[in-house]
Amino acid sequence: MRSDLGRRVGFSRRSSGQRLGLTVGLVAVGVSGLLPLPVRAQEVPSGVVFLVDNSESMQDFPQYLPEVFTPGWNPPVPNPGNGQRGQDSEFGHFINTGCTDPALVAAMSWFDKYSPDAAKNGSVIYDNDADFGTTPFFEPGKFYHARGRRVAWETEDYPWSLSSSTSSLSGQTTALYACYEITNWKTSDGWYNSEVMQECEQCLATKGWWRGPLITANTGDSFNDDDFPPARKESITGEAPPPPEAYRKWVLSGRVLNVRPPRFVIARKALKDVISTVSNTRMGVATFGRDHGWYDPPEMLEKIRPTCDQSSPTINEAALNRPRLRQAVNQVVFRNIERSLGEALFGLGGYFSSQVVDGKWSNWFQQPVSPGYFGWPGCCNGGTYNNTHTGQEGVFWGMASDEWLKPPKTALGIYLPGQPWEGTGYDRAVCNDSQNNAVIVVTSGTPRYDNSVPITKMMDILESHGARHPDGSLLTFDPSNPETNPNVGGVNYCHLFGATKATCDYGMEAYNWPTGLGVGNKNFMDDVAFFLSHMDLRGDMPGSQTVRTFVVGYGDSSPMLQSISLAGKGSFFRADQPGTMRDALLFAVSQSRVNSCSAP
Repeated sequence: MRSDLGRRVGFSRRSSGQRLGLTVGLVAVGVSGLLPLPVRAQEVPSGVVFLVDNSESMQDFPQYLPEVFTPGWNPPVPNPGNGQRGQDSEFGHFINTGCTDPALVAAMSWFDKYSPDAAKNGSVIYDNDADFGTTPFFEPGKFYHARGRRVAWETEDYPWSLSSSTSSLSGQTTALYACYEITNWKTSDGWYNSEVMQECEQCLATKGWWRGPLITANTGDSFNDDDFPPARKESITGEAPPPPEAYRKWVLSGRVLNVRPPRFVIARKALKDVISTVSNTRMGVATFGRDHGWYDPPEMLEKIRPTCDQSSPTINEAALNRPRLRQAVNQVVFRNIERSLGEALFGLGGYFSSQVVDGKWSNWFQQPVSPGYFGWPGCCNGGTYNNTHTGQEGVFWGMASDEWLKPPKTALGIYLPGQPWEGTGYDRAVCNDSQNNAVIVVTSGTPRYDNSVPITKMMDILESHGARHPDGSLLTFDPSNPETNPNVGGVNYCHLFGATKATCDYGMEAYNWPTGLGVGNKNFMDDVAFFLSHMDLRGDMPGSQTVRTFVVGYGDSSPMLQSISLAGKGSFFRADQPGTMRDALLFAVSQSRVNSCSAP
């Protein structure tokens, strides 16, 4: 939506409370740091959808590999030639390479191939899932190409080890092959058996890792990254360039990667562990949607299971089909340039709704929505500024006749899943009026290229039902003249989390487009979570069938993520280590079974 559709749809780019022993920040039911007390025990299985961040940033290591060095350590010879340290060639700049620099060795001390502790020597495969066949994540006896920020990726990097689909690996069984791939098997111009190659092989034999060349403007296209020089990527997506260490090439033993895997491997493994162990819970798996132009519906990789007839009077755990749910997690492709959390939450609201029974969702969100403003976003009383990086016009924001109800379609040969709906009969998202429902989000950062949701219509519905903020005050929203209106209202709780409401107004300066125009509420992700947690989404059951939102931030506890979880009557968790990710997810599932006790 935020950039050229033809390029994006194909995803082609070379081109706080109880700690439970985890690093966790909790936001629950209006009180930072405290969890709500149970109102009553859950009598029927809750319905949970795990919403997985599929952005490219999930490929990053939780901590970038170190770029530190000791000044003057083992300096290269003057005017180095091919295969000598210091050479700035088409293969990269061989400066500060190796594995003996004291500063570098100290920075890499978290790994020790000779340690008797598997947690430090990496001898145990991190994700030995049979679903990956012969390429588990990661094989201790193989070597993998990496950058300082991630495992080298087929779509952008060369040499690479991670497939374009992020589901398989290509590793080398010998240090010789791994090292020579850096120079594309050059043998006649000084690289064969050179100083650089000997250093690489020795480091892999003694340390299990080698810090190789740094990508520069001299690096040839075949060995370059799509985002270097920085201006190249910035001109395409508006992204800020990564730090220098992101451009460093490494060769790593699988042992190293078993000790510190990339974020997506950690999140994937934690989710599968939770799916394997949680009981009395109906579960589904979704991810952020592919580009449909503006609003991007979430992709349901596996609808909530088991079916209703297999969930009452007691849940049939076999019918849950945990292997199928785990396979759904493995299907997530981590290559999205967007992080459209708000749009995904909105689409999951439609999935939990009674649309297939009584058309409730379309009654709310069929264009043109009323009150006016055609959705704001939407033409012609709505819209936003043009994209300053691409020139894309903002006046057409969200104006398609089927914008909020998009069906599946095929564009440029790529299938785009549309707005998900529950099934009919027993294949429903909500089985009865006693079911608690929740979305548990795993994400690596704040939403970006989000916001295509019918904000004015959602707020109008909430106002008409007398919705209140956690402090008891009435929700207000005034969409008229947003540029000059000093108080458009809506939902924004960033001021409760060590920030200001303006912090949640991040826009193009944070490479986020489109955004609203009203000061204090330019981003609508928390508004969506508020809508889902306060509105009865079904017209076919008594009571109020709402959906709560829990957020697990991997290495991120930004005010917006915490505002989303508070607005969604859920909790926020920050996870910084692999073990804490699993614990946070388990805790979120346990909280999803407890009825919310905040104000309606």
